[in-house]
Amino acid sequence: MPPTLIANMLASAPPDQLVELLPPMLWLHHSAGVPANVCVSAAMTLHHAYEAIGVTARPTPVELVVGHRTRGPITRYGGGALHWEGTDFSAHCVLWLPGSGRWVDATVTQYPEVRASMPLPVIGRMATSIGGSQASREALAQGRLLPGVHMAVPREELILDYTVVADDGDVLTTGVHAIGPGVAEDFRRTGLNLAAGALQWWRKPGIVERVRAAPYPRVHALLDAIGQAPVYIDGDGDWFFETGPGGRRRVDELLATPT
Repeated sequence: MPPTLIANMLASAPPDQLVELLPPMLWLHHSAGVPANVCVSAAMTLHHAYEAIGVTARPTPVELVVGHRTRGPITRYGGGALHWEGTDFSAHCVLWLPGSGRWVDATVTQYPEVRASMPLPVIGRMATSIGGSQASREALAQGRLLPGVHMAVPREELILDYTVVADDGDVLTTGVHAIGPGVAEDFRRTGLNLAAGALQWWRKPGIVERVRAAPYPRVHALLDAIGQAPVYIDGDGDWFFETGPGGRRRVDELLATPT
């Protein structure tokens, strides 16, 4: 995703979307050329990026049906029994943001029908019924989505219909640890770097004023902490802010109380 497209989005997005949409757009920008089946990697990385800025984001396995507005369903992705086959996960994976009632699909453009329509991530609110059951309503009040819940978004001539196939991300984290040692920590580290990159964009003049109007107090506190501090990127690609005599600090260290 080119920086000009990110800049155009930042110029017009409402404050809350400016915060929620930038991390997946940055993930796409930095992940150009990676293999297509990366929805779990994206979800786990973005989970940590959102966590660093104070936004709850739950990795959620789903089935995705891509349909046409007039011709009906085109293609189904995921579904059936959840399982891992090597490093591949049988379902598609998105992020559920219970605080705003939105979900994020950073890797939807891996699917050719969607990519041809609009090469952007999905970020949308619940658009259809959660099923109407008491259990579904109670789960939603707790920030959870039960299996069978539908989330849908129109995209030009397409309808993207998501169905939740598991009510939490445990099956994802279990599989991630099974892939190999250090993978979970790599996702966390990459997520922190992604959050740092987002802060670098959000503190720009003309953008920071709208970010501060968004209802995310941790983002505001992080912006206060970094001010205009220079960014240092080490040999491993990890981001630090040079905030003063205390030295270089990662995003997760910026608000820590000195001991």
